[in-house]
Amino acid sequence: MFEELLELYKTKAEEIERSKKETQAMILLVSAMEKISQEANSRQSDVELIGRLIDQVDRLSKEVSDLKSQIRARQVRSAPVQEASSGDGKALDNHARSLIDIMEERPGRYTTSELVDMLGLNKTTVISVMKRAHEIDPIHVKMTQGKRRKLYLSYAAEDEAQKTEASPGSSESDRVKLELMAMT
Repeated sequence: MFEELLELYKTKAEEIERSKKETQAMILLVSAMEKISQEANSRQSDVELIGRLIDQVDRLSKEVSDLKSQIRARQVRSAPVQEASSGDGKALDNHARSLIDIMEERPGRYTTSELVDMLGLNKTTVISVMKRAHEIDPIHVKMTQGKRRKLYLSYAAEDEAQKTEASPGSSESDRVKLELMAMT
């Protein structure tokens, strides 16, 4: 009888030990799953964080570009004021060259009002600067007129300039020049 109890006790102890090992294995499995889940969540948040950082860098890059343009315009404004005493034509040329540089850096289509804000000059002077910029670099600087005598100035890159050079459009630019002369 004692031996039977001993055998029963041994089998019960083995079952308890097996159950204990199974429970420990389950706990380890659950904790490993939790760690994997946390790592996946942290990677997802890292990806979102990197995306937000990229967006911020893009925004800051645009702001830096705008600030560079504003600084250039301010430098141009202050430099021609000193040189204006030596001749108005030289100041106009400097304004036109700086306008060409700004447009080369940020190509696009600019209205007279936008250029007034950008250069900090009055509208009449800006129209003269636009005309002078077109005279200095007619290949790249294009001047057009929209509805209600609204003037536009745009910068064409090398490849675009060659395309427009091949197409007959000089009558349009001559008409714009004549209308500009009438305005000023």
